[in-house]
Amino acid sequence: MSSSVIEPPELPEMNSDPQQALLALVQQLKDGQAEQTALIQKLNKTVLTSRTLINELITAQTDMKEELAKLRTSSVGGECQVCSNKRDAAVAMSAVTAAGQTTDELIATLIEGRTRKNQWPVKTNAVTCFTKDADLTKIRFHHSNHYQHIPIRIPKTEKNKDGTKPCKLCSEGKIRRKTTWMCAVCEIPLCTKPLVGEDPSSTTHFALWHSEKDLLPTHKRCFDELKNGRESRKKAKLENDGSVGVDV
Repeated sequence: MSSSVIEPPELPEMNSDPQQALLALVQQLKDGQAEQTALIQKLNKTVLTSRTLINELITAQTDMKEELAKLRTSSVGGECQVCSNKRDAAVAMSAVTAAGQTTDELIATLIEGRTRKNQWPVKTNAVTCFTKDADLTKIRFHHSNHYQHIPIRIPKTEKNKDGTKPCKLCSEGKIRRKTTWMCAVCEIPLCTKPLVGEDPSSTTHFALWHSEKDLLPTHKRCFDELKNGRESRKKAKLENDGSVGVDV
């Protein structure tokens, strides 16, 4: 960083009017003081920017450590979560590639138009909208190097500190299954793990979202599976708790 040097004020000629010379000297001192104040403010701003950058680097390093810890501990039937996500992305990619008929320019125009109308991302009735709305269907099935339907982490915010949201394909009302993943293009939260008790190789809700043309029956099936599975586990738990201390 270059530093500015404050030049000393030039003394007025002694043969000039003493009062005018004194005023000129005072004005030079004021100008020098103003320049020095501006330089100090610039230095303070630079220090503040540096501190902000350092804090961002520290936060990024912390997030990276958390992600590495999650990757080391997460598994699905012996398959790491990253592998599962890649498998889902491959299934989705094969489905949307087959759809074709769209261009990156068209998709960008559709998303920009909805953003201007505060209709993007879709927050309510996502299943119905992405099934019946022609433009949203195009977005859901369009795939290219620029628009890749792959799972990405849901951003953490002040209101959503754990970075989770209910999966749109299996959740409804008070029965919800939270996920930390969403589609990079659709911006819809979707499960990337099979339901509890399901075959680990089952097609996940993320892949179903991008491969099923009509999401309404798929949503009903996924919701029923989630609801019935939880009720069955709850019933089994109650039966097990009730059998404790009972003579056979």
